[in-house]
Amino acid sequence: MNTATKPLVYVDDRTGLGRMIEALERSTEVAIDTEANSMFAYRERLCLVQLSTRTRDYVVDPLAVDVAPLGVILADPGILKVLHGAEFDVLLLKRECGFEIASLFDTRVAASSLGFEAPGLAAVLRDWLGVELDKRFQRSDWGKRPLSDGQIEYARSDTTHLLELARLLRAELRAKGSPHVEEVAAECRRLQTLEPEVRPLDAAELLRVKGAGCLDARGRRALEQLNRVRHQLAEARDLPPFKVFGNDVLLELARHRPRGLEEISKHRLLSEKQLQRVGTAVVDALRRARRLGPLDGVAQRADREQSLDRSEAARYERLRTWRKQVAERRRTDPSLILSKFQMLALATARPTPRTLDGLRGLGVVETWRTAFYGSELLEQLADA
Repeated sequence: MNTATKPLVYVDDRTGLGRMIEALERSTEVAIDTEANSMFAYRERLCLVQLSTRTRDYVVDPLAVDVAPLGVILADPGILKVLHGAEFDVLLLKRECGFEIASLFDTRVAASSLGFEAPGLAAVLRDWLGVELDKRFQRSDWGKRPLSDGQIEYARSDTTHLLELARLLRAELRAKGSPHVEEVAAECRRLQTLEPEVRPLDAAELLRVKGAGCLDARGRRALEQLNRVRHQLAEARDLPPFKVFGNDVLLELARHRPRGLEEISKHRLLSEKQLQRVGTAVVDALRRARRLGPLDGVAQRADREQSLDRSEAARYERLRTWRKQVAERRRTDPSLILSKFQMLALATARPTPRTLDGLRGLGVVETWRTAFYGSELLEQLADA
């Protein structure tokens, strides 16, 4: 295993944070990663921020020090921010700290554009830098203190090599040219603009469980009430809902709708430990479900695909098939070829574009994408 040779600074007070900010302000690039406790808490928290320059690694403890000053660095367009699989980190940093991020480069996106079949960090570092990551601490509870030396070293390893990896990938992108350079830049711009989505715990949200579609109206009502109670219990104990009981148990309870603890025990719908902890709450939830009656006509979140007419649906399906074929040919992620939003906008455009000028005039597909894929897109949009 390759080990980092740069000095490591653990930052857990304002003095250390100030020194780090001063050093970062003199940098033109910084690698960033985060750790959260989503597997151990009802509402995940930002538990670590890791940053690396060419000369030093930092592991910052946001549970010990206010990381608000870091916002200046993240928003500075003159400092390149390198992340790998940036979506989670961007949403976490925005939701927890209100940060904005400029000049982002995602090495996972770059690796995907370049045809990596396994663009995860461990595989890319192994293939490009000969670095083997030790993933023993991947499932750590990052909200617990103190952290072990092994946890800190693991956290540091996710950023210490990122700047060198980014240098190599950016050089390869430039060598490959279009459309690699443009599509990676476009996706990185999209990642910068992501905003956290706050979903209310309404009936529609509580029914978003795989397998819920097989329940009848009474089962849906039971599922809604059971899931509501599961969230209440999880929040009270500061646990992720699946640690109260899993979706498989949730669905079985909704199907059988037992009337008491004895029936739950008889059919082994809950373990003995679960029965002791949550059995009464489950029985109460099912009693409320019976009192409220069947749950019909729940408004699901609008899926624009479902509102397409026949001709629009046909165009959308042709675009999806074409996108998949191009992605397979280029060995890349289909979303880098064309986004779902763009496919829906093209499929529903009125009038349907027939020329490259018409395609450009929609303002849906960027100039570079039109130049590279325009003729093929027009073929998919032409009515059979």
